Amino acid sequence: MNILFSNKGACAKASVFFISLMSSCGAFSQATTQDLSPVAIDEDITSFISLLNERYAYFDKKQVDKELFNACLQKDTNKIKTRNDLSRKLNHCFEFFYDQHSEIRPRPRDYYLPMPTALTMWAELRNGKAIITSLPHTGYAHKVGFRPGMIIEKIDNKPVLEAVRQANVSGQKAAQTWVLNRLLTGTREQQISVDVNWQGRLQTLTIDTGQVVAGILKEKPLLTSKLIGEFAYIRLENSLGNNALIGAFDEAISQYKQSAGLILDLRNTPSGGNSDVARGIMSRFIAQRLPYQEHELIAVERQYGVKRRWQEFVYPRGDFTYGKPLVVLSNRWTGSMGEGLTIGLHGMNRATVIGTQMAQLLGAISGHTLPNSKLDVVIPVEKLFHVDGSARELFLPDIQIDHVKNAENADLALKAAITYLNKFASASDKFQSE
Repeated sequence: MNILFSNKGACAKASVFFISLMSSCGAFSQATTQDLSPVAIDEDITSFISLLNERYAYFDKKQVDKELFNACLQKDTNKIKTRNDLSRKLNHCFEFFYDQHSEIRPRPRDYYLPMPTALTMWAELRNGKAIITSLPHTGYAHKVGFRPGMIIEKIDNKPVLEAVRQANVSGQKAAQTWVLNRLLTGTREQQISVDVNWQGRLQTLTIDTGQVVAGILKEKPLLTSKLIGEFAYIRLENSLGNNALIGAFDEAISQYKQSAGLILDLRNTPSGGNSDVARGIMSRFIAQRLPYQEHELIAVERQYGVKRRWQEFVYPRGDFTYGKPLVVLSNRWTGSMGEGLTIGLHGMNRATVIGTQMAQLLGAISGHTLPNSKLDVVIPVEKLFHVDGSARELFLPDIQIDHVKNAENADLALKAAITYLNKFASASDKFQSE
């Protein structure tokens, strides 16, 4: 059985990074050409700096050189004439933070697309080589010929290490992998030429970002589901920002209450969502109130020296609790609220997580409007933690999948999940027979 729930109407409840990708639910955000006075520009830059100093939660992790950052903001301000110019300046200088969970909106149409929403593959620098370590097994990159394990030699005819060095605004070594993936994400309507070494052969592949964006904006179901043998499989289709998913999930799980186990696939949640939806899903797997994550508001301690940290809880909901074994699948496209949902189910001892490291989007974000340009600055203002106290962005699956040698780009995580659940089913059958 396959169940499809429409994602129509998702525009009104889309996450911040899906919103950054579109305007009026189908067209890209485009900053206006509104003129700004030099005084207004200076006031907005000052306000931007103050906001970061007061509320940005991850200065300790980013080690930003504030002098160089401020110098970037002050350089050539006389060339800033419009709101679009200011957005480009602020977004560019904010690359000192190499933080894909933050941005200044609306972003210029010719600026980088948001990650991980528009990211088609994940690559890492290892021992001086850029290696594709993961990509969705049925996604765009796979369809045009990319495979895990490929070594990237050049991006747009430039040696990859040189391309990364030139694009690394902060100059930090810690930013290199982020910069590499930013280059592979590209800008709107770009043809990214990527020279790869694959099994001893050189070839050139192309990422057409126009096609990537069209695929993202195409209407999709809220979720898909089916039975795989005696196990239920539910995949969320980047819909965690749509409150209609709560009812759709209730309907789906009611179809599978008699299944021997359930696989919750969160590998297509790059745009995040909201905690109401995530708690609505988690609530179907527990029989009592349980904490699912911890928050820490940095601004209070920064201003007053008083730490403020608390747990957020989930309460059981619905006409039954699904208590059978649960596996959550994660990857680099499990982002923001998808990450919260993953660590929540894990922290409540309700799920075994299988896959790769997640998107590592930092913290809980909040938007702040600059006084003159009315640009929206979106930054993490709270740190987020697993209930065991570890940082959310450091979470690793219980069973980690290595895709580098996965030449066929098979769905190894799903195979591992079925194998894992079969062990429970076999143990249950043995117990009943005895």
